[in-house]
Amino acid sequence: MTRHLSWIAGGLMAVAFPVVAQQISHASSSTSLRAGPAAEFRRVGDVQQGNTLQVYGCLKNTIWCDVRSPDSRGWMLAKDIAFDRKAVTRVVSFSLDDYWDAHYRGREWTVESERALWRDYMPGDAPSLDMMAPSNDPGAGPDTIAKRVKQETRANNERTARERAQIDAYQRSRIRMDRQQDELHRCKRSGLESSAVKSCIDEKRTSFENEERQREFFKRDD
Repeated sequence: MTRHLSWIAGGLMAVAFPVVAQQISHASSSTSLRAGPAAEFRRVGDVQQGNTLQVYGCLKNTIWCDVRSPDSRGWMLAKDIAFDRKAVTRVVSFSLDDYWDAHYRGREWTVESERALWRDYMPGDAPSLDMMAPSNDPGAGPDTIAKRVKQETRANNERTARERAQIDAYQRSRIRMDRQQDELHRCKRSGLESSAVKSCIDEKRTSFENEERQREFFKRDD
């Protein structure tokens, strides 16, 4: 018997009243938007820390919430949302076909063959994708939707991790550069004689170079 993917939560559909009881919140951390309330669902967008979010509601278990970011509509973890303490968050449920028809109609991955997998795979209830597709080895059996979704999910998660690591590295680099500039300006504003100012700047630059060499050394060890 075909099972329809549905989290029952108060008898309300997440797509039934798309403009009622919206709550304006902000992302407390950078994360991904998913096509359903589980990490296994396809990534449909990204949310950056501080982005404004329209929160349409959360599942009864309060783990996942249906939101709209500046770019996309999808589901994200409630722990990554900075809720207004005085606001009341609406309880919603999720129906795969209704939600995908409302927000992702026409996309390649919403075809019936793809939906069939998710109707039989209920995150938190059905076997994991690793059990449904235990091997990526071509010789382990015919290609299946479960294998493909598993591979795509892993690739998307790895790409997201790399992108966030690059952003974090860039931000740390900017912070270091700003700190170095502040220390050099402090030397120049110290009121010391020119020779003392030059000595101060040379010492700071030597210190910066030593720090950079240490970072490169530990990076190679990793």
